[in-house]
Amino acid sequence: MSLIYIPAILFLLGNILFPLQCRIYDSEGYRAVIKYENGFLAAGSEGRIDLISVSGKILKSEIFQGENFNCLISDDHRVLAGGDNGTILISSVDGVFRKSVSVTEKTIYSLAVFNKRIIAGSVQGEIITIDDKGAFTRERLPLKGNIVSLSARAFDCFGVTDEGEIIKTSDGISWEIFDFNQVYSCFYKSCRFTKVLATEDRIAVAGINNDSSPVFIFSNQGKVWTERQLIYTDEQGAQSMLDGLPADIFYDGPEDQFFIVCTNGKILKLPSCSHCNELSVVSKEKLSGISGNENTMLVVGENFYVKNIIIR
Repeated sequence: MSLIYIPAILFLLGNILFPLQCRIYDSEGYRAVIKYENGFLAAGSEGRIDLISVSGKILKSEIFQGENFNCLISDDHRVLAGGDNGTILISSVDGVFRKSVSVTEKTIYSLAVFNKRIIAGSVQGEIITIDDKGAFTRERLPLKGNIVSLSARAFDCFGVTDEGEIIKTSDGISWEIFDFNQVYSCFYKSCRFTKVLATEDRIAVAGINNDSSPVFIFSNQGKVWTERQLIYTDEQGAQSMLDGLPADIFYDGPEDQFFIVCTNGKILKLPSCSHCNELSVVSKEKLSGISGNENTMLVVGENFYVKNIIIR
């Protein structure tokens, strides 16, 4: 077999073994979790949105019949949930969720609040925007993939696709498109992204390479990207590489460290020292989300799995 066909075959096998939507978004159970007030909110299949304490106890559960939720976001005065068939729920000041009128019937994979706008990422490069007056707009960006994750910070908002593309807006209206696979074709493996997290100083993106190995890249402004090797020292003192599909990212600001949660029940801690990565195996369930506060992280997953982890 000619060597020229091997990368294409590996990428094809990767699509068969790790189709992004079916690995993350079709799980029966929780699909997203966020910090909320003194605890957490988690949402997922069967229309469930649960209020969970820092100890992992379910305090309140709401069921929205016929819905499946994929994402949650909160700002100062409301919570938003997005899901299948274009569903977007918005809670009012009284904490009651009300279904908003959407302009799409396509799946909502991710939500962000930026520049007084709600931004939703959907299939085939579709962006749905809700302004501060409640008006909806829909735009299809010239992307190869589905917009599977969005994350905003004070001055810009980023998104990623499952075809290795990174998008950015500074005003919530116009978008720049960066094709990571094309620009870095001579430096890094071709990959597909699953998650983006924008912090004050860095943008972190996780995904999976065409050989099914996980990938994690950083940038300060979204122009130049650097890969962080996902290597850790195991219990026998040998160096090993993280395996599994990254599903979510959490940033612990006080310690300046990232946590990557993978669908195979593993969590990799990435401190500022690249030689100090630590792996934890927390569950046999498929994990889908992670969030945290100053002292505690909460991990959620398939079959409505919940686990709290004390950071300090």
